[in-house]
This record gives sequence, structure tokens and C-alpha cells, in this order.
Amino acid sequence: MTVIYPTVHFLARPEVVPTALTTPRASVATRINALGRVETVAATVLRHDFDPDTGAYRGWLVEEARTNQVQFSEALTQAPWLTDAASVAAGAVTAPDGVSVAGILTEDTSTGTHTLLQDSLSFTAGQSYALSVFARTNGRERLQLVLPSAAFGPQPSAVFDLAGGGIGAIEGTAAPTIEALVDDWYRCAITATATATASSPVHLRLRDTGGVPEYAGDGTSGVHLWGAQLEAGDGPTSYITTTTVPATRAADRLTMTLGEGVLHPVQGAILVRAIVPAGLGATLADLSDGTSDSRLTLTLDAVAGTAGFTVVNGGVTVTALTRAGVTGGSEARIAAGYARDDFAVTLGGSAPATDATGTVPAITTLTLGGTGAGASGPRCWIRQVGLFPRRLSDADLQSICV
Repeated sequence: MTVIYPTVHFLARPEVVPTALTTPRASVATRINALGRVETVAATVLRHDFDPDTGAYRGWLVEEARTNQVQFSEALTQAPWLTDAASVAAGAVTAPDGVSVAGILTEDTSTGTHTLLQDSLSFTAGQSYALSVFARTNGRERLQLVLPSAAFGPQPSAVFDLAGGGIGAIEGTAAPTIEALVDDWYRCAITATATATASSPVHLRLRDTGGVPEYAGDGTSGVHLWGAQLEAGDGPTSYITTTTVPATRAADRLTMTLGEGVLHPVQGAILVRAIVPAGLGATLADLSDGTSDSRLTLTLDAVAGTAGFTVVNGGVTVTALTRAGVTGGSEARIAAGYARDDFAVTLGGSAPATDATGTVPAITTLTLGGTGAGASGPRCWIRQVGLFPRRLSDADLQSICV
């Protein structure tokens, strides 16, 4: 391997903030800290994120803007939250942030559907939505999340096992996920695409151990709940606190201006290590002039299972190369080399995809987790970035990805 050192090298490490990067996120946001707690981070502060169950460091969390549409995401006793065949109260169990007290939803003794709901939430046809909540068993081990049939056709729902962390009884087009946290908490979520525009309720329902929706309650069993969230987009993102009105988390985009002496004007290479959640695709790194007309862009698509390298010069796509082998939720290592009539991309050390035609655009800016033109997300974790002053050989590109 030819030893060519990067002129720009970022390695994500817990709580280390590279001074060369700016984080122009205009709002507070949350992350999972090393203790597995949901923690609020100030605006413009880089988010170091950890696996909530294992404590493993995941890297820099970068997300698009999202709005939590529910009101009183933590104070579930407040209107417009309503109950049916159940009651909700402030509990005595510490919430996933390690500070707040979680609410407690308890079934009554009637035979019926025991539920907590919030009405008059807006849905738009063709838009995907994710409904999520942090939950912990309190005698009742099953929780069902339900999106409205008025907006989604066959009612999307899924039942979550708060004792074992499993998922069952999926209905409609719901795509469910469950994520374990410390202290026996789980974050349960479903995602579906609306087929009609409507204003309708979402439900958090108790289910008996057999998964039956209507059953005779015992008057004491229920679940602890905290952090309810309804957001427009593919899959749940980091928690957004609300009170009397919906709240928006601004987009993350990590940027760096590339001064003289950093990159060669007509050739180079880029390495990125990153993670994209299952079912999503994201832009990892974008070398550009600040527009979409002149750029070199690396992407991961966990839906198609591919990594991509796209070069655009003067508004014309020079090359669009892909390599298969991406698994959502697992680290991917992607490297690309570029020079006039000489482009290549490799994933995980695989044989590179190449293109022998095209010119290299002029670039001035590095953007991570989005594009220089302003797009972000939807969600990824950046773990390492290297910019090289030469077009590395195909063999060297493979070597740095192993």
C-alpha cells in the first residue's frame, strides 16, 4: 500500500469536538449518553450518541429537521390526552432521561379497549409518519401503538412485548421497531404512509398477555409511558420534547470550509465510516461548492443495500457509481477516488466500481450528514472521515476500507 496521509482526518471519539467542524443546528436536540439516558444537547453542539442498551459509542448523530406533533409529550395527564377504560397519572418511576418521572397508564375493571389517545392530529396523503413512545411494564406486558384508519386505510398497528423486547400482531402497513434502554425501558415505534389527508387520533393501547385488544381489566395493571412522539418522516428520530404546542428539532449539518493546501484541485480521495438505520438512506459526505451543481457525494442506502458515489459538474452528472453490501444498523466503510476520467468507489474492501470518463468539479466545502446545498439526513452516525490529496489507487482504496 502506498502511504498517503489524509490532509483532513476526523475520528469520532466520545466527547471530543473537532474545532474545524461547525454544527449550525438552530435548536436544542437530544442524544443517548454513555449512561443510556436521553440527554438534551444545546443548539450548535455536536451530538455524541451511544447505543442505549449496550453503551457502545455510535458516533456523531446527524438528523434532518423533524417536528413532534403531539402536545405534552411527557405530561400525559394533560389535555388533549384522553383515556378510555383506563386512567393516567404521574407515576413514581424515573423516566429514560434519568430526571423526569414517567406517567403510568392503568386499565380499569371493565371489558373493553384500554387506551390513551390524542385526537385531532393532522396527516397528509402520501407522507410517512412515525409514532413512538418510551414504555416499561407495570403489570401489563403488552403495548399496542395504533395509527388512524381514516388516514392510513387498514389501521396500522403493532403489539410490543415489554417483558422480552419482541414485536407481534403487526396490522396494516405498520413497520415496527423496538429499541432497548437501561432500567427495562423500551422505545416502541411504528411507521406507515398515509393514504388520505385527515385529522385523527393516535392510540397507545394496553393488551393482555394473549394479545387480545378487548379484555376485562384488573384495575391495577398497566405500563409506564414517557416521551410520546408523532413525526412526519421515514422512521423515528431522536426524542423531541413538547408542552402546549408541537416542537421542532432543527437539522444537523456538520460543515468545514476547505482552504488552500487542503485538497488537490483536480484529484483526491475520501473515506467515510458511518451507520445508517435499517430502512433508511442518507447522505454521508458531500464535497461541493455550496450548491448541488458542483459536488462529489457519498451516500448509504439501507433500503437498496447499496453505497453510492455521485459526481456532478456544472449541473451535469459525471458519474453515479454504486456498490452492494450495505446492512442497516451496521457500520459501513466506503471510499472513493476521483481524477479526470478516473473515478472509483469501494465498500468494505470490495472490488471497486469504476468510471473512466468525466471531469472533477471545483469544491470549497465539506458537509457531513447532508449536502452543501442544504439537505440533511434523514439519520446517520458519522464515525470517521478522511480526505486525501491524491487519487488513491484502487488497491489502496480497498485497503483503507477493510
